[in-house]
Amino acid sequence: MSSNGDIEAIKQRRANLRDRLAKRKQERQNLGVDPASPATASSVSAVSVTPVEKRKVVKEDVSKDVVDKDVNKEKTEKVVNIFEESGLLRTEDKESKDAAGGLIIDKTKISTSVGSSRDELTSHPTKRKREDSPGKDEEAPPSKIRHKAEEDSIESLLSSATFKEQESKEMGQELFDLLSVPTVKEQSLAEKFKSKEGSVREFCSRGTREECSRFKTSCDKLHFKRIIKEHTDESLGDCSFLNTCFHMDTCKYVHYEVENSTHPIEKAIPSPAKKTERSDSKVTMLPPQWIQCDIRYLDNSVLGKYSVIMADPPWDIHMELPYGTMQDDEMRKLDVPSIQDEGFLFLWVTGRAMELGRECLKLWGYKQVEELIWVKTNQLQRLIRTGRTGHWLNHGKEHCLVGIKGNPQGYNKGLDCDVIVAEVRQTSHKPDEIYGLIERLSPGTRKIEFFGRMHNVQPNWVTLGNQLDGVHLVEPELIKRFKEKYPDMNAMRPPTK
Repeated sequence: MSSNGDIEAIKQRRANLRDRLAKRKQERQNLGVDPASPATASSVSAVSVTPVEKRKVVKEDVSKDVVDKDVNKEKTEKVVNIFEESGLLRTEDKESKDAAGGLIIDKTKISTSVGSSRDELTSHPTKRKREDSPGKDEEAPPSKIRHKAEEDSIESLLSSATFKEQESKEMGQELFDLLSVPTVKEQSLAEKFKSKEGSVREFCSRGTREECSRFKTSCDKLHFKRIIKEHTDESLGDCSFLNTCFHMDTCKYVHYEVENSTHPIEKAIPSPAKKTERSDSKVTMLPPQWIQCDIRYLDNSVLGKYSVIMADPPWDIHMELPYGTMQDDEMRKLDVPSIQDEGFLFLWVTGRAMELGRECLKLWGYKQVEELIWVKTNQLQRLIRTGRTGHWLNHGKEHCLVGIKGNPQGYNKGLDCDVIVAEVRQTSHKPDEIYGLIERLSPGTRKIEFFGRMHNVQPNWVTLGNQLDGVHLVEPELIKRFKEKYPDMNAMRPPTK
């Protein structure tokens, strides 16, 4: 089907509709005859119309003066009905002539009333529209039905897609399907970092085993059990903070602990003296390393270069916290750029520190490319509603800004999303899932974490912080540089010159 032909046909139909509409308007104007015209002053007094012929006017001279000779049957009936409702026409039966009904038209009354009728119709457009439109019980004329059908067909033709549009849409869908299918490389990469079967166990959504037994006879998932002590008042319900409650020894609310499992989960702890090697690749994973130090004074030249940096700074968020904080200017002056030429920076922020964190990224030479969100859950794996941070609302999430520097190579895209849903533990303890996410993004590279504690030490990571247990290093070059700068292995004070 040619699109040009369709357009020409549509234009022709519209032109025909315009002509018919103009003709109809002209016919209506002809009905308003001037009272001074000779046709109005005609002495013809009546026209007889039979019901069998549906009130068709038979007097030719009257029909010439009142209605144009080209007006069809339906339009004539409409005019007669309008005049009859206005009192200008009346029907009667004439027994003297025949049994058929007759129609009497008072032509003199038409002459004197047509001007006022025209003014009345003009002054009441709403009434005229209502009279012109068919009522509920009156069927629309066939001409209107045909006109509406033609308009509907034109609209449907215009809204229908052309062959070219349909072909383009089908081609786009095929391309989308092809792009959605993961490549062999992507499938291999996802399989490489997939969790091994049996290494992760799921918590039961019912919570306790007693609650689960109401729905299932047996369940292999992990369950919780209630901790009931002498001072516990079960009628108060669960504690809002659960296992993060600071007063569990005296709290009267109900607390929980993980039920003893018949299939304990063994956590492999790498030996600090040996290197570990992933079974799914040839990437060497160094054991955890850490340095107890004051990051404000540490000489970063002893650390070397790293591909990934993560920091959870003690921002001054104007709240009471169980640890010391750093001033904004101290954060800006941190010597972060010296330990990375190109790579990624993961910076945890919260509250008022979000804008300051973005400012620090720019000062340190990074461009923000992503933003992770940690959605916090409680011990029972439900969203928390009583967070300990927030000035106006309780915070149930935290943000981690992701910055990039230079043009890093060898990283993986599209393996993880930007939302982590994980349980809240002790204050400022970030989710362990972040380490797996970073390792999948940049596998086997050197990584360093600022402001860490002992729970943060991870294989292939060097952790810095003032709450660590001494100094533990494995890499020979790192040990050599550190001892040269800090012979007494004490980095808690500024280095001696």
